Amino acid sequence: GEYGIWAAFLGLLVRLFFFIPGELELPFLALLLVIVAPHHVMNLRGTQQGAIISLVIAAYLAYQHFSGAGSLQRAFDQGSIIATVGIVCITVVSCLLLV
Repeated sequence: GEYGIWAAFLGLLVRLFFFIPGELELPFLALLLVIVAPHHVMNLRGTQQGAIISLVIAAYLAYQHFSGAGSLQRAFDQGSIIATVGIVCITVVSCLLLV
């Protein structure tokens, strides 16, 4: 409801104007997602816009993973095979949702 929207707004203000240590950033963003998601994002489930948003998120995750590894070949060689296969599967499924 309204309290969740205001809490997310204040949380974003805190993130913009104050330093948050790296180990606290992911839990903080997850908290904002949980607060905002039920109210606004549930209307996108099963729609074309939701599939596009899912594909953009999957492509961003793939970009971050493969640029951190150096290349696609190195991502499979480093021992993070499960993470690489998972990211490839998420991206493929997101592409299939557009069909």
